[in-house]
Amino acid sequence: FVKDYTELADTIRKAFRIAKSGRPGPVLVDIPKDVQVQMQEYEPVPVVEKEAQRPVKLRKIQAAADMIAEAVSPYIYIGGGVITADASEEVLALAEKIDAPIGSTLMGLSAIDNDNERFLGMVGMHGHYPASVGQDEADLIIAIGARFSDRATGDVSKYAKGARIIHMDIDRAEIDKNISSDLGIGGDLKEALTALIEAVKPARHPAWNARLDALRAIGEEQLEATLDPKELTPHSLIWEVARHTEADTPVVTDVGQHQMWTAQYYPFHKRRTFITSGGLGTMGFGMGAAIGAAQATGKKTVLFTGDGSFGMNLNELATAVSQNTPLVIVIMNNNVLGMVRQWQNLFFDKHYSQTTLNRQTDFVKLAEAFGARGLRIMNRQELGPVMAEAFAHTGPVVVDVAIDPDAFVLPMLPPGGSFDDIITEV
Repeated sequence: FVKDYTELADTIRKAFRIAKSGRPGPVLVDIPKDVQVQMQEYEPVPVVEKEAQRPVKLRKIQAAADMIAEAVSPYIYIGGGVITADASEEVLALAEKIDAPIGSTLMGLSAIDNDNERFLGMVGMHGHYPASVGQDEADLIIAIGARFSDRATGDVSKYAKGARIIHMDIDRAEIDKNISSDLGIGGDLKEALTALIEAVKPARHPAWNARLDALRAIGEEQLEATLDPKELTPHSLIWEVARHTEADTPVVTDVGQHQMWTAQYYPFHKRRTFITSGGLGTMGFGMGAAIGAAQATGKKTVLFTGDGSFGMNLNELATAVSQNTPLVIVIMNNNVLGMVRQWQNLFFDKHYSQTTLNRQTDFVKLAEAFGARGLRIMNRQELGPVMAEAFAHTGPVVVDVAIDPDAFVLPMLPPGGSFDDIITEV
């Protein structure tokens, strides 16, 4: 709170320092109107730097190396902190040296190339089968820049019941907050990982890798069972969009089923190409984030959204059109609030309440009314040609895609369940 206008400049600098330091995050600066209207000569000073972190304790690094040396089935579990710390290469180097797989939280996606053989995918409520089950069967979990949210762990009393846990995070308040660790290492992740890579000894775990290969095969079988080359599904839609994008294309989501389908099926190859709110039910987040990503990078950007989420902030189409933003908006239109409906279907005996929208909105006409291009896809045959047309357009495009209201996001952990309770089919 700025009470004196002579303190405004320094307060703003302090806010930027706090926002950039440690675990980055928002800072609120309250500026009363009487301060806003005052005049003062501006005095330039050097750009503020983030606060230095306390050095990582080497005794803890050595303790972690000793635990890794004893592990038979190690598992590296990464979160968004790896992206923030620009530590992807260090994670991969550690995985190679200790012969461990890598699983990711939702916010950690894009830190590791999806095509990397070490990467098992996303862990948690809607995680990939090999990533979630592999984590559950590990005897050592090395958590890096992740906070063990309930969406990632399920029932905490059953989480990692046979594993020891090393938790590395720049925010020391996160260590032991949700899950008790056997060893906590606070500090800059890039620094900590560099020291750990130097301290650990090379290892190989053939039996563990064989088990992981078996889990991958099960996951692939589950996916194959859901695919129909003749049907328009979320899977086929996302893969078709990916055919038209580059490795550095920003991909943005709103919140709901489409968010989880994108996390499950879109092939991320470069860091910071996945932009999602991560939680708090922030329907409507996508439009502003996608416009920002496109304007900041100058690259054609993809927004995956649902008809429910898109309705929260569709007025920003006016901004996208006025700026001629290179944006392809893909609406997975099932005329329901899909994620809540899925829960009502699976856990509340199909007692649907307030999730069937019954809206008559024509998104193609709406797009055209704003001055954007509007396209529609009703079946699998239209998917390829219409997407090609959408990506050939230079300005904002809205693609309304008809999706089955009973298409589910699977696998899924039931609420309060554990990895023993994974739902893989209905």
